[in-house]
Amino acid sequence: MLGNRLQYPALLDKIKDHPDPVSALRYLCQTDLFFLLRYGLNRVDMDNDWLFDRCIEVQTSPNNHLDLWAREHYKSTIITFGKTIQDILIDPNITVGIFSHTRPIAKSFLSQIKRELETNRQLQAWFPDILYAEPSKEAIRWSEDAGIIVKRSQNPKESTVEAWGVVDGQPTSKHYTLLVYDDIVTRESVSTPEMMHKTTDALVTSYNLGAIGGARRFIGTRYHFGDTYAAIMERGTVSPRVYPATDDGTLDGASVFMPQKLLDEKRRDFGIYVFSTQMLQNPVADSSQGFKREWVNQYDREPPENCVWYLLVDAANGKRKHNDYTSIWAVGLSSDGNYYCIPEVRDRLNVTERANRVIALHRKYKPIEVRYEEYGSTSDVPYVKEQQEKQQYRFQIVTVGGLIGKTERIRRLIPDFETGKVWLPIRWIVTDYEGKGQDNVRIFIEEELLAFPVTAHEDMLDALARIKETSGKVNGSRIQLILRWPDSEDNAPVVNTRMIYNPFKFARQKL
Repeated sequence: MLGNRLQYPALLDKIKDHPDPVSALRYLCQTDLFFLLRYGLNRVDMDNDWLFDRCIEVQTSPNNHLDLWAREHYKSTIITFGKTIQDILIDPNITVGIFSHTRPIAKSFLSQIKRELETNRQLQAWFPDILYAEPSKEAIRWSEDAGIIVKRSQNPKESTVEAWGVVDGQPTSKHYTLLVYDDIVTRESVSTPEMMHKTTDALVTSYNLGAIGGARRFIGTRYHFGDTYAAIMERGTVSPRVYPATDDGTLDGASVFMPQKLLDEKRRDFGIYVFSTQMLQNPVADSSQGFKREWVNQYDREPPENCVWYLLVDAANGKRKHNDYTSIWAVGLSSDGNYYCIPEVRDRLNVTERANRVIALHRKYKPIEVRYEEYGSTSDVPYVKEQQEKQQYRFQIVTVGGLIGKTERIRRLIPDFETGKVWLPIRWIVTDYEGKGQDNVRIFIEEELLAFPVTAHEDMLDALARIKETSGKVNGSRIQLILRWPDSEDNAPVVNTRMIYNPFKFARQKL
């Protein structure tokens, strides 16, 4: 590729005097993605410095990337449309599977390629050995349903280009040289945690449709912090290539491609959250609404010895894969004015397992109060009391609820995080219901705290927020809740600390 898009008109003038201009034009189409799009496919709108740079980057390294560019910034035009056509012109025996969230979306990408190869007489003249003059009449297959086949020397069962859905309508017994995933994540795919898991699982299943030694490309736009793109980035499946609409990725940054006035209008019309996801590729709403990484404080030793302990329980029923999690925190209030928060449980448990876990943690921490979310206590509290009688180990349970919505309830934690009063262990390894060891601290920070308020699950955050409750019920009677802090002068332990602080050492041993 040339170093500057303004050099191409002079190059075309030189080609006119070339002894074999068609060969020169073919070579440029096969080796220069910008030339193919701008001059081979007559995309005058591609004549832009930012788009020129993207063409260079994509051609230099086309595969195994997740290209997350701002909406309307030509990612599908350059990669799914232009680069796929270039690959066909380089090797007409290639087989390409275009996959989107649903098949109709994928067909729209195939339709654009199909229409271009039907109507572009210039490209047909340059590549008569690959492209048909009348493909609808001459080609073996030429439809959105069956795919399109160009002139090729081999006869694989797959068409040159086919379009399929990831969630609905995956093909069977197909193996494509190239898998192109465009718009796997849509508004519908992030509508519920279940749908996000379903999309991710379906995507992973579709990898089996690639040929040995084949390649994959991922193109899309973020819709949610916990979407499928987040999953494949975390797994290392792809190398992300992210281009927000502004030069610094912020709401107030300068536009990198579209006119500034148009970008300002989109920000006004979209609102902060949609603009952040669609245009900035940052699916976290206005940062003032959530938590910041610099607010996370962690300790690598035992909490202070004089902590007053609380157990906070948010119960969730069911052990199916996409159910919410039961979350239990042990929170110690220390004379230094800080909260030492230990994420003891983040698991899918039945009522028996929940009751046994609560009793075991009460024995371990000797908390002065057990706060149980009211909505999950209906079946749990009577059963816990029944188990208390059987084990001859009794304590009161305070049910907490209230009329405040979950999001607003969680936001009550923000001042304490911001002022550095909340402290977490470096790690806290616990074996979950599937027998897998998981670090509850990492999960809390990465999947809930920093994702708020657009998390797939908020169970741990919601449970922790119960430390801020000011009222609750004991045996149906409402009581006022006041946090008890230890006396900072005598520094006397409130409970038997030997039972409390060894767990941190135990957590280390489990690593």
